[in-house]
Amino acid sequence: MSFEDLIGKTFQESELYELLLFELEENFENNFSKFIHIYFDRVESNKIRVTELVHFQDTMTMDKKSREIIEKKEWFEIDENQCHLNLLLCRFDRTGFTSSIWKDETRTEQWQHGWADERPRKPMTAEKIRLACLELMGVFQDHQEKQKLRSKKAV
Repeated sequence: MSFEDLIGKTFQESELYELLLFELEENFENNFSKFIHIYFDRVESNKIRVTELVHFQDTMTMDKKSREIIEKKEWFEIDENQCHLNLLLCRFDRTGFTSSIWKDETRTEQWQHGWADERPRKPMTAEKIRLACLELMGVFQDHQEKQKLRSKKAV
């Protein structure tokens, strides 16, 4: 299937999702290295009409665009993620579906809590960075406190 053939066609939202999912599963290798947004508008009878298809150079470029248009457009997203493909539906309210597609397995989930949290992250303090590094080395804070208590008793 050529994704360009979808432009101007009308579907039920779930119908288009299933069509795209089937295409990605059946033609797994042919869809690798594709980074695509498929934009749509809502029309009568709870249907959607595909309005535009945009190809991106890579995931970073596509993700940047996604963050620019979140809550302004609705779209389906197709991209390669290391050894699997992703299919994503993002609605105005940031809810939707996501599927991870491997050669022999597909996982799909629906989320209601939203996508692309845009709140700025606070930088980590020097103390949090120190504790995170210790944690990565297998030394946990409660273990450090016990060590301190033992050394105080020995003194």
